[in-house]
Amino acid sequence: MCGILGIIGKVDEANFRHALDLMRHRGPDDSGVFHKGNFHMGFRRLSIIDLSREANQPMFSEDGRFGILFNGEIYNFREIRDELLNAGHSFTTTGDTEVILRSFKQWGTGCFRRLNGMFSIAIFDFVNEEVTLARDRLGIKPLYFHNFGDCFGFSSEIKSLVHLSDEKFELNLDSLCSYFCFRYPVSGETLFSGIHSFPAGSWMRVKDSEIIEQKKYWELKYSLNSSMERDPAVIVSEVRRLLEDSIERRMVSDVPIGAYLSGGVDSSAVAAIMASKSESKLNTYTIGFEEEGYNEFRYSRMVSELYDTNHIEITLDSEGYLSTMEELIKIRDSPLGVPNEVPLFIMSKRLKEDITVVLSGEGADEIFGGYGRIFRSSEDLELIEKWKERGYALDSELDHRLEHRYGGSFESEIEMFLHLYRYVPLDKIEYLFGQKIVSDFNDGPTIETFRSVFAEAKGVDFQTTMMYVFENLHLPGLLQRLDATTMGASVEGRVPFVDHNLVEYSFRIPNDFKMRWIDEIPTNTIGADSSEVLDITKWSLKQACFDILPKEIIERKKVGFPVPLKNWFGSGSIDVVTNNLLKGRLVSSGLIEREKIEKLTSEEEQEGQNSMLLWMLINLEIFLSSYPDLEVNIN
Repeated sequence: MCGILGIIGKVDEANFRHALDLMRHRGPDDSGVFHKGNFHMGFRRLSIIDLSREANQPMFSEDGRFGILFNGEIYNFREIRDELLNAGHSFTTTGDTEVILRSFKQWGTGCFRRLNGMFSIAIFDFVNEEVTLARDRLGIKPLYFHNFGDCFGFSSEIKSLVHLSDEKFELNLDSLCSYFCFRYPVSGETLFSGIHSFPAGSWMRVKDSEIIEQKKYWELKYSLNSSMERDPAVIVSEVRRLLEDSIERRMVSDVPIGAYLSGGVDSSAVAAIMASKSESKLNTYTIGFEEEGYNEFRYSRMVSELYDTNHIEITLDSEGYLSTMEELIKIRDSPLGVPNEVPLFIMSKRLKEDITVVLSGEGADEIFGGYGRIFRSSEDLELIEKWKERGYALDSELDHRLEHRYGGSFESEIEMFLHLYRYVPLDKIEYLFGQKIVSDFNDGPTIETFRSVFAEAKGVDFQTTMMYVFENLHLPGLLQRLDATTMGASVEGRVPFVDHNLVEYSFRIPNDFKMRWIDEIPTNTIGADSSEVLDITKWSLKQACFDILPKEIIERKKVGFPVPLKNWFGSGSIDVVTNNLLKGRLVSSGLIEREKIEKLTSEEEQEGQNSMLLWMLINLEIFLSSYPDLEVNIN
């Protein structure tokens, strides 16, 4: 919906305006600023609901006590509005911002748990001279904060806080390692030491530039103790009901809407339900590469033809990939997590020609067992222990598969999970950055965050714990990706599978109704080999959509969104990558030795085994070059 910026303390008003306008892509339709004493409010608007000027922000209560900055959408605002009308409130707008403001007047911080939506909110109390910040339950909408000098600042994007601060920022090395291991800074820190991501499902009160109170208003861990639903017919029916309700709520808009349609079950289900509920022909969009095997056009066409959507296919090649990647990194204020962020950004730019709101399928795999290869691996513990008892012998095909996937046994479930979940192995990271950085990382806030989330799931089985960790720590990375690739193109992305009612219910579904064995439970196969071969992942979701999707879509195996990096590197792009890395800040700062990059690129040319690592390194190089004043201190 927009970008917000706030400062408590002294600030140059012209500099504040410039910092706000750095986020113009988040809100090209209008803007607003307000300064009163040490309170400074800034807003860039992307008009979605109530397009009138009266709905612009900052917005103030009729008595002048409260002012609000709000980024996001509240899907149940009309129900809350009716409740407030019955309580004696009156309204001058028809949108959701005023509903939040009057809800805060009515219920204080208790209002946040009433909201169904995605949001980052700042409410200024000019009487008590304090600010209350809040973020949605699962962290869909971004919010960053920073204490600098005698000021406290918050923003939808990091760049605005960096611009307003006079201090020198250092590269956060723990976040750096987290990026290579887990694709983004998991701990809630950022790559800028001192700038923090606001915790999801929380609110905070700030006075005199100090945090005076902070509380969680929602925690998923309480759903782990809910009674389980064991009737498959009830499960399937309830999943369908909750999904339809979630999608219908997210179709409320005063501007045109559409859907991403990759051809997988998740996006296809969203598009199918949208099309059946839409009063006009639905716009759907898909993107892929010209190389064979790198698009899903055939499957997305099936759904488009079935529901007669206005379907747009976008085909990409390697030309312009690096320049678009650089543009997106500057929007994100961080390296990209996966190569497909670039095509998603390009697709968002194209769909902006037709629509302003797009629904997407993120969040289904986490709650319905879609990551079967890793979730099924929780069942390998017994096989590993038996293998250990036999001295890690390699007497059978199973022994060799255990050796290849695990290499040995683990001291704890969390150690096994981290072994499976790391994107880049620790020995590679140690090779690049040195033993001390990795040692500090193993004892630092990122790994402690994993330990804390594992502890929240104490008492439940390992497989459920894995899903819980994915929902808490994997999903936020996907949501950051969606926000950057859509808002960077002035498009609002909505995620029906991240509705908290659906998420809470999913943890009442037994795992054998998420990943369902086709026949007998195998005894001599590791989880990674049995997933989607001997079982059906996302069974309850697929059953819920069986009557609205083609059988071929339902029965497809999970496919990611591949980008042909190896093809490109093999066709000369490796020279561009090598030159950028060898002449850039990674080497000049001493973060990585020149010889190590030369070795990686040589191995890539000869064996093609470092494409993804080189891609991540060029991301990091572009990021560091975008912030030349970001200090790199490896001592």
